[in-house]
Amino acid sequence: IKKLEDLTKKKIRVLTREETESDFLIEQAKTKNIAFLVPGDPLTATTHMSLVLECKKRSIDYDIVHASSIFTAVAETGLHLYKFGRTVTLALPEKGYFPSSPYDMICENKKNGLHTLVLLDTKSEMDLRKALEILIYMDKENILSDKIIVAGKFGSKEKIIKYGYAKDLMIDIYPAVIIVPGNLHFMEEEAINLW
Repeated sequence: IKKLEDLTKKKIRVLTREETESDFLIEQAKTKNIAFLVPGDPLTATTHMSLVLECKKRSIDYDIVHASSIFTAVAETGLHLYKFGRTVTLALPEKGYFPSSPYDMICENKKNGLHTLVLLDTKSEMDLRKALEILIYMDKENILSDKIIVAGKFGSKEKIIKYGYAKDLMIDIYPAVIIVPGNLHFMEEEAINLW
């Protein structure tokens, strides 16, 4: 943040999720010019679209600057973007909270021959190793008997893309995603085997 403040000569405040989802930004935007900075493309999160809708409802001017997104960066793996099914976010289980819906959607996508992009929960201490352990624990349908892709740091010189079995991909990457491939086109198969 310090580098960005030095570059822009502006003070940057990191918001909590609660502040982002409340009227805080809208109230600020009524009386002054503000910028809401997010990693990736600003409209990939539903919360961010709700901010746009509120601005429109209240006649507050806004501009959107689109940026690179994980939703398109994953094409670098060699998988065809139009063959991705619904994206899921894997949450870190807590006492009394162990959501299985992400795994259920991975199974549904797989059944339909579609790839699944698995995002890791950013609200917690979720890392790639923990995410893979959770998926392996939930894998009642044996979908992880096939190879998967782990990737991270797209757009940087430290980019990592690995293709293999989940148990062999317990590496440290942050930020990271997991991709569970569906049916592979021969070009996709050729590409991911390079990783």
